[in-house]
Amino acid sequence: MPSEPVNDLNHPRPPGALGSMLRRGGINVRTIGAERAPVRDAYYNLLHESWGALLLQFPLAFLGFNLLFAILYWLDPHGMAVQGDGADVSRFWRDFFFSVHTLATIGYGNVYPVTMYANVVVVIEAMVGVLGFALTTGLAFARFARPTARVLFSNVAIVRQFEGVPTLMIRSVNQRHNLILEASARVSLLREMREADGTVMRRFFDLDLVRNANPVFALSWTVMHKITPSSPLYGLSAAEIEGQGDEIIIIIAGTDEAMAQTIYARSAYEAADLRWNMRFVDILGVVDGRRTLDYRKFHDVVPVDAD
Repeated sequence: MPSEPVNDLNHPRPPGALGSMLRRGGINVRTIGAERAPVRDAYYNLLHESWGALLLQFPLAFLGFNLLFAILYWLDPHGMAVQGDGADVSRFWRDFFFSVHTLATIGYGNVYPVTMYANVVVVIEAMVGVLGFALTTGLAFARFARPTARVLFSNVAIVRQFEGVPTLMIRSVNQRHNLILEASARVSLLREMREADGTVMRRFFDLDLVRNANPVFALSWTVMHKITPSSPLYGLSAAEIEGQGDEIIIIIAGTDEAMAQTIYARSAYEAADLRWNMRFVDILGVVDGRRTLDYRKFHDVVPVDAD
């Protein structure tokens, strides 16, 4: 018996894990028994942190680092010599500020180490500090230099008649309006299939597109797939697509002209995101001889028979 879709209309499925990761940025899966590697994955996790979380972590790490070394300096009551008037600052905070001066290589010179223990701690802090600043600089550069695409996808996908054939359409727009050269689109269907032995496997099916390449992607691009008898979506209703847990994945790639690097954009759609017998509202126009693109209507759809 050949493999067939897993279709259960009576039991709702959880949101698609892959679709959630592609569209919302976080995978909707609770892992059980997976090996944790927080240290090994620290750099990767920091690269994917939001800028807000990263900017919050940096001052916390900076303060924590200096508090640790302030304690180490404080353990030696005679480790530091003070020049000038420093009586208004307690010994702990004096050691804390000395740690900050050492880490930032400020070196005012009014506090300096005099014992072997204090000098050894200074050497250790200097080595660790240089390494820490190098990692922080590398992390910031990697985040700024990483190529990104500001491609916006419509919140919904539509299915309507186009040239006499039911056609799946997904609207996208290049929000930067720069030149993305040799842009290509790929749309795939993710479906759970039951094999002859009863096992369930998740399989990808590529959807043929009316046009899968765009020499210059600068404004908008409606990616279209005709639902012909060769399409895995042929003859299916919205309820059947939902029962099978199908997910439609779209990826657009191209070369950013300014950065000369390949950039990617992706999104995903489930059955609830499909709109049947609808069309996208027109967003392109001309005002005073200039091309306009109305983002206010980008996600709007209307029935195909609407004026």
